[in-house]
Amino acid sequence: MKTPVTEYSAESDRTPERPLFALLLLFVVPLVFGALMAPQMVRLLEWLSQYVNLGPHFTDPRFKRVLSRCVMLIAMALLYPAVRLSGIRHWSTLGWAAAPRGRWRPVAAWFAAGAISMAVAYLLSDLAGALYFNPRSTHLATTAAKWASRFVGAMLIGILEETFFRGYLFGMLRRRLHLVGAVASAAFLFAIVHFARPVEPAGLDPRHWAAGFQLLPHIADGIQPQYAAPMFVNLFLMGMLLCLLYDHFGMIYAVVGLHAGWVWAQGAGTYLFDRAEDGRLWELFGASETLSMTWAGTLMLAVFMAGALVLRACRSKR
Repeated sequence: MKTPVTEYSAESDRTPERPLFALLLLFVVPLVFGALMAPQMVRLLEWLSQYVNLGPHFTDPRFKRVLSRCVMLIAMALLYPAVRLSGIRHWSTLGWAAAPRGRWRPVAAWFAAGAISMAVAYLLSDLAGALYFNPRSTHLATTAAKWASRFVGAMLIGILEETFFRGYLFGMLRRRLHLVGAVASAAFLFAIVHFARPVEPAGLDPRHWAAGFQLLPHIADGIQPQYAAPMFVNLFLMGMLLCLLYDHFGMIYAVVGLHAGWVWAQGAGTYLFDRAEDGRLWELFGASETLSMTWAGTLMLAVFMAGALVLRACRSKR
C-alpha cells in the first residue's frame, strides 16, 4: 500500500503558514483584479487588431471569456506564493511523489476505468431509450481530430484541477481537519467553482471599467435551474470520491487518470448521443445528454463512492 496523504504531506520549514490568507489569494484576489483587468484587455485587443490580424476569436471575443482568462492568469501568477504560504515546499506534498511502478501507469489504468464506466452509462442510456446514437460528424478524420483534442484537454483538466483541488486544497485541509471535514470542505469548494458559468447581461459595455463587476452577479446564470440540483450533487460526490481515493493512495496519479477519463468520455458521449425527446426514464435523465447534469450520473458516482469506501475499510483493517 502506498503512503497515505496524511503521512507524507506534513513537510514544511520554519516559515509561518498562513493558509487562510493563501485561500483568499486564490479565490478572492483573482476575481477582483480579473474584473478590473478584463475591460483593459478588451481595449488592448481592439487596439492590436488595427495593426495585426488576430482573427475573430481575438478581435471580437465574448467578454465573459476575456474575464475568465484574466482571472485564470492572475490565479496562476498567485499560485506559487499561495503554495508557499500554505507551507508546501515540495512537489511530493502536492501528490506528485515518485511512484514505485512509474507515474503514468496508474494514470492510464484509472483513465480507462473512468472512460469505461462513463461509456457503460451512455450505452445503458441508449438501450433504455433515453438517448439515441446521433454522432455530430461521420467523417473519420474529423471525429479522430475532435477526440484527440478532447483527450489533450481532458488530461490538462485532470492534471491542473487535481493538483489544485486534491493536491493543494484537500492536502492543506487534511493537515488541519478530520478526514470527514477535509473531504466535505474540499468537495464543496470543487462543486461551487464549477458553477461559474456567467451570462452577459443585456447592455453590458465590455470597455467600461466596471464591466467585470457588473458580470460577477451573473456568474452562475449559465446553469439552467432544472440541472442545478443534480449537477451540484454530482460535483460534490465527485469531489468526495476523488479526495477519498487520493487519501487512500497517497499520490495523485490515480485521481488524475479517473478525472481525465470521465471528462474525455463525457465529451465523447455528448458528441455521439442526443437526448430522445420522447425517451424513457425522463425523471432520471432529464433533458440533457450530459450525464453529469442528470441523476443517472449520480447513480454511477454512487457505485464508485461505494468502491472507495470499501477500499478505505480494507485499509483500516490492515
